[in-house]
Amino acid sequence: MRVVHAPSEIAGQMGILCQGLRNHGINAHGYNWFNSYLRYNSKVQNIDAFELIRMVDALVKHADLFHFHNGNSLFTGNTDVPMLASAGKRMIMHHWGSDVRTVNLSSRLNRYRLPPSYMSDEQIHQRLKLLSKHIHDAIVQDYELYPHVADYYKRVHVLPLACRTGDFAPVYPPVKPERIRIVHAPTNRKFKGTAYVEAVVRKLSGKYPVELVLVENKSHEEAVKLYRKADLIIDQIFCGTYGMFAVEAMALGKPVLCYVRPDVAAKKPSLPIINANRDTLAAVLRDILRAPERLHEIGKASRSFAERYHDTKVVIPKLIRIYQKALGVSG
Repeated sequence: MRVVHAPSEIAGQMGILCQGLRNHGINAHGYNWFNSYLRYNSKVQNIDAFELIRMVDALVKHADLFHFHNGNSLFTGNTDVPMLASAGKRMIMHHWGSDVRTVNLSSRLNRYRLPPSYMSDEQIHQRLKLLSKHIHDAIVQDYELYPHVADYYKRVHVLPLACRTGDFAPVYPPVKPERIRIVHAPTNRKFKGTAYVEAVVRKLSGKYPVELVLVENKSHEEAVKLYRKADLIIDQIFCGTYGMFAVEAMALGKPVLCYVRPDVAAKKPSLPIINANRDTLAAVLRDILRAPERLHEIGKASRSFAERYHDTKVVIPKLIRIYQKALGVSG
């Protein structure tokens, strides 16, 4: 099986998936035109859009399957998708969040208003109509995003975020911490609820030994070094699910505080995340600071969950089965 991933590296996932597929004997290559300050150590080829266009003929001849990311494809505007379908090429679209999360549906599913996508609701709808007309299979990371694409594609597969947990040696919080170091990494301050996190921690710091470390504008490698020093990780308090930051934190053996919507959490009964939103953050953090010894055990449960649910040894076989369904072959 020959698989081409393109064109957007999101949270290092393209590289992790490609390497995991290669470890399972799949001929997988990734091409990324989206570079960020995070500078993931990713086993994909960084390329600009014009270089990718020049490679299209060769990629079409080579690939059995195109695994596209974030609503993008080889050409801007997805003009290549109908052509690839006409050429008999199978495709999968992996959606990651703001590429499909509409204001209208988000307001009905989530009690908190999220910052709008870089596209309008109508633009998202029109793009999903185009994509799903030619692509039958879509992937999302969990059931927070699932409703945003369920009415479009023939099949929507839920594939957990992939992590090489072996790359993250756990550093559990001490059993009796003297001071609680909270780490928060706001790649998007409004989306993550950073202002509320700062305000709550500032207020509690007058009564409890606690400090907040913000990780911003750091490479991924630099950021992970700071995550290792945390006693508690705060991901986000609005969106209703957790992201790769939380997965890596759990792999490090760190307890994670995050808002996970009840319907999303119900699909993961053993989820060890400390659930808190904007309205409950102060009370939940206060309870943690009054009994910080719990963080050690939560950290151990977090590491176990990351290994059982997010490790590439679990995720990659699921992805291969998705490919087999998309290609119409038996496993």
